[in-house]
Parts: sequence; C-alpha cells; structure tokens
Amino acid sequence: MAEVALPKRILMTTDLSARCDRALARAALLAGAWDAALTVAHVVHAAEVAQRDRLTSNAPSWRRPESWAQTLERTLRSDLAAERIAASSRLVIGSPAETVQRVAIEEDAQLIVLGIAKDARMDRIQLGSTVDSLVRHSRVPVLNVRGRAHAPYRHVVVATDFSEPSVHALSLAASWFKGASLTVFHAYLPPGSALTTGPIANDSWRAAAAQQCESFVIEALPARAQIGLQRVLERGSPETLLADYVTSADVDLVVLGSQGRSGLARALLGSTAENLLHALDCDTLVVRGA
Repeated sequence: MAEVALPKRILMTTDLSARCDRALARAALLAGAWDAALTVAHVVHAAEVAQRDRLTSNAPSWRRPESWAQTLERTLRSDLAAERIAASSRLVIGSPAETVQRVAIEEDAQLIVLGIAKDARMDRIQLGSTVDSLVRHSRVPVLNVRGRAHAPYRHVVVATDFSEPSVHALSLAASWFKGASLTVFHAYLPPGSALTTGPIANDSWRAAAAQQCESFVIEALPARAQIGLQRVLERGSPETLLADYVTSADVDLVVLGSQGRSGLARALLGSTAENLLHALDCDTLVVRGA
C-alpha cells in the first residue's frame, strides 16, 4: 500500500475548558511537525448563547456587555495568543457532533483533534456521545487526546483484527509517525471449546495468528517500512490485554481502524459504557478504511 499523505489541514475542537488544553497542545505540535494549517473551533449550542444573552438583556445600555458569542470568540482568540499558537479560530453554533463534521468538510480538514476527560464518567453523557458519534460517522481520522504533548509520539501501537480498515490504519501510522517505535498488536480469542485448549491447540492458534499478521504487514507496508516493526500476538481478551500493554509498554498512541469485522474495532464502537476509546490511558487515533 502506498504511503498516506500527511494532513495539510487540521481541525481541533474545544469547549474552552482545561481538559482541552492537552488536545490543543498536541494539535499545535502536529501542525508544526507536518507544516499543516490549524483551525481551532468552539462549537456551542444556540440555546446556550440565547440563555446567556437573556441574562444581560435588561441591563442599561451603558452597562450592557457584548453578546455571549462575541465573548466566546474573544476568549478563544486570547487563549491561542497566550499559548503562542498559530491557528485560525472559529465559533460555530450548532449540535456538536454534526457541526464538527460540517466544519471539517468546510475546512477541508484531514484530521480532527478532540480532548476527552480522563475517568470523567458523567462528562461522557455529553462529550462522550459527541466523540462516539464522530468516530462512527466521520470520514476524517479522529484523534482523542489524553496525554500531555511535550514531544512527538514515541511508541505507536496499531491494534488490528487484520481487516481492511486495519490495513489502512497501519499504513497511515507508518506514514504519519515515522520517528516513533511502531508495534502491531493483535489479541485473539479462539471459540470456547475443549478442542481449542491445551499446548497443541494454543500453538496452532498462535501460528495461524502469526501467519495472518505477516500477510497483513506485507499488504499494508512496503519492505523498507517493515524494518523495526514490532509484533505482539497474544491469546486473550483484546480490551483487557491492550489496556495492560498500553500501561506496561509506555504506549502514548493507539491507532485503530473503525470498521473491522470483530475484536478491537467492534469493542471500540460498541454501545457499552466501558470501551477502548474511553478506557485506554493514552491518545487514540480512529481511522476509517480507505
């Protein structure tokens, strides 16, 4: 598979809260490394703007403040200036998930960067639903940022079920993060049967996984890009094993194809309260098939 072009336009969305500071720093770092244009957008509901404006509508004319939308725009510009981040800013009124997708199209963005709160389960009711909707429907890769952006990504893991979207995810990861250590991670769960347990069965399943992995790597990467590529193949629950590997191997980014036929991709896009997108203690880049 050919190299995936670096993004030339990045869209970062913020709610102006502290939890988005890390996402903003990562977006700025990537834009600088890739020589990409960065747009920072704040999406706000029309009802919120109207409510804020009503609170000050009865004040005397000489004390009446600017509109809430103007305040938000000024705050966003001030934040970018204070952080010395070269980016254009936009205030957009609308429903978050749909509006972010629309703005991404308008800006011709090739990457969307979001910030999500670590272990903030109540925030997931609003922010989480926005993230879930974006990774299900966005044709643009979606980067969810948790970690501090002090430096480029050091250890990138592509979690795979060997599906076509995973092929694209590995090709993209190798193209976008060339300075990082790159690992292919596959966890497999044989059908629950007595015939699938024991040393002989375990060796057979591992050999089959290794063969699939090599075919997968050859399809995704040219020979020169395979140099130094690590492969991790383990029997067990994908969700449990990957979360443990992220912690033990100091992984700072997991890349995942979003339309795989099973395993990790299905776990990521499931409807359960706990899934990989919200559970992994690192940044997550969700990539749809080419």
